[in-house]
Amino acid sequence: MTPAAVGQRIAILEKHFGTALLNRNTHKAVPTDACLNLLPRAQQIVDEFQRMSSEIETSGLAGKFHLGAISTALTGILPGTIRQLAQVAPKLVLQIKPGTSNSLFSDLAERRIDAAIIALPPYALPRSFKVLVLRNEPLVLLSRNASGNNARAKLEHNPYICYDAQSWGGLKAFQYLKDSKIRIEPFYELDALEAIEKLVLQGMGVSLVPQWAGLDLDRPGLDVEIIRNQRYYRKVVLVTPRDSARQPVIDALTLALNSSVET
Repeated sequence: MTPAAVGQRIAILEKHFGTALLNRNTHKAVPTDACLNLLPRAQQIVDEFQRMSSEIETSGLAGKFHLGAISTALTGILPGTIRQLAQVAPKLVLQIKPGTSNSLFSDLAERRIDAAIIALPPYALPRSFKVLVLRNEPLVLLSRNASGNNARAKLEHNPYICYDAQSWGGLKAFQYLKDSKIRIEPFYELDALEAIEKLVLQGMGVSLVPQWAGLDLDRPGLDVEIIRNQRYYRKVVLVTPRDSARQPVIDALTLALNSSVET
């Protein structure tokens, strides 16, 4: 829509409600308090309108479905899943929201999204949610031309690129270091696995990360050592509400995910 068309529709709403919805006294229009008060109900109306398509479609595989996904799922799991889901549900509009595991689970709990692909949290989820394990990812040590003949030596004698210990996946690496009594001094700390891989390839340090979908263990110049202890595995899971009104979509999504992960 053009700015003029948007402006006309907002003007109609302002006339209907008898109040300004945008403050136009600044260089750019900003919402008034009245507008902010209306937004939650307006979003509910939009969501209900979108669900009408799924009510008409007897299979339930229509309308908009909001799926949250962590970054490694976006590139490693979802491409094949989306392709297969489009074949069985061509009328379904899949709206994908990227984010961290913590933030996406909060969105799911608040019903802002319909399902989430996240790292399994370090606590038991409420019984109101169903959990499907998609991947068990072992911890791996990434390095390039690093000093040391084993994992401990490499971690202790090279700059350490830390997978954010505040993230649910990063807790596994933190726990491994703690259990092994390995003291490190983080050189960088970030919650972005693809970026960590690039830093390692540039010779900036070593890092402990989960073996995410899309990580090429045979990439030239990348040295990989797998920590084969399931205590430190990251579980990537699909979390859905047990009382979801979009169960047909969840069932189709689950089949597509399982097929995509297997292949």
